[in-house]
Amino acid sequence: MEYILHILVICGIYSILTLSLNLIVGYTGLVSIGHAAFFCTGAYISALLSLNFGISPWIGLILAGCGAGILGLVIGAPSLRLKGDYLALATVGAGIIVYQIAKNWVSVTRG
Repeated sequence: MEYILHILVICGIYSILTLSLNLIVGYTGLVSIGHAAFFCTGAYISALLSLNFGISPWIGLILAGCGAGILGLVIGAPSLRLKGDYLALATVGAGIIVYQIAKNWVSVTRG
């Protein structure tokens, strides 16, 4: 039963990720290749708050959404006027930056 619950949770997480990507690419027509950067940021914030500070996962989920939203503002403000290939390139760069921060900030993320 625990395995089935785990699979359902993973399916739910990826369904939410797919719906958010459909909102960006499907309805607006903007290609966001670095979409995983926001997903990674929210997941890391939620996990770190829950594991290191003992915060409830529900509160961690809200704070993780706020953290990913702040990252979206930081990345989105400079790239407001970008379209097409330039927006895709900017989002790829944002994804690489988030990956490198998560990988190299060992004191917080433990690599």
